[in-house]
Order: sequence, then C-alpha cells, then structure tokens
Amino acid sequence: MTVPNTIAPDEALGRGVFSSKERDRAQRLGEVRLRVFLEKRGNTEISVDRLDHGSSEELAEIGNKVAAAREGKRTFYGWAVVAAKDASANQRRVKATPKPDNPYHADIVLPNIASEDREEQIRHAQELADVSCWRDPPNPP
Repeated sequence: MTVPNTIAPDEALGRGVFSSKERDRAQRLGEVRLRVFLEKRGNTEISVDRLDHGSSEELAEIGNKVAAAREGKRTFYGWAVVAAKDASANQRRVKATPKPDNPYHADIVLPNIASEDREEQIRHAQELADVSCWRDPPNPP
C-alpha cells in the first residue's frame, strides 16, 4: 500500500503510549492526559502514526518495535487518537514524515513559539489530549 504524502483532515493520528498508567487512566476515565502529547522542553514535533493507512496489527508491531528500542525496553499499550483536523488547529500543522521502518509516521508540529515557551507547549499538549480518544492495539498487553 502506498501512503499518500498529504494528510487528509479526517485521518486518525495515533500517539503511541508506552505507560500502563496512562493506558489505565484513559480506559478507566475515558480521557487522555496531556503528558501523552507533551514532548521534551523545546521540541515542537510530536511523533504520531497515520492509523488509517496500515492494518492495526502492522501498526501495533511498529509500536512494539519502538517500545523495545526505548531505554528500559518499554511496552506498547495503544494509541491516543486525534483527528488530523484537530491536530492541525490553533497554528499547529501536521506533516507526513515516513521513516524506513515506519511508512505511516507523521508529526504534529507546534508553532515556533512553543520551542521557547514551555507553557505554550503544555497548552498545545492539553488541547490535543482534550480532543483525543483511546484505542487499544489488536492484542493488548
């Protein structure tokens, strides 16, 4: 399957979650916390997967590989899912950034001011969390 370079407004973008605490909270309360979308200070790109273009199994396998490569060999628990139109609101934009090991990779790009203003970065993370929903992988851990 060829993944288009343009991200459609109705595409589902999934932020991988590698914390059982964040998964449990999302499942129990039906809400995703801002820390799921909060990158390190100064980083304005939030890594996501384009969930509408690959099978859930394939995308979960990519998540499992990312988890295994992380420090401490983490576990992939699922995705916080946001529509591309919501991800690109309030001066954010989305861009396809395929990688050799993940053709479905994309980034939510925050406005430049977020690189210098942590409060701005937190505000955007909260906005994304507020419009996201939880999605389990096909075979949850």
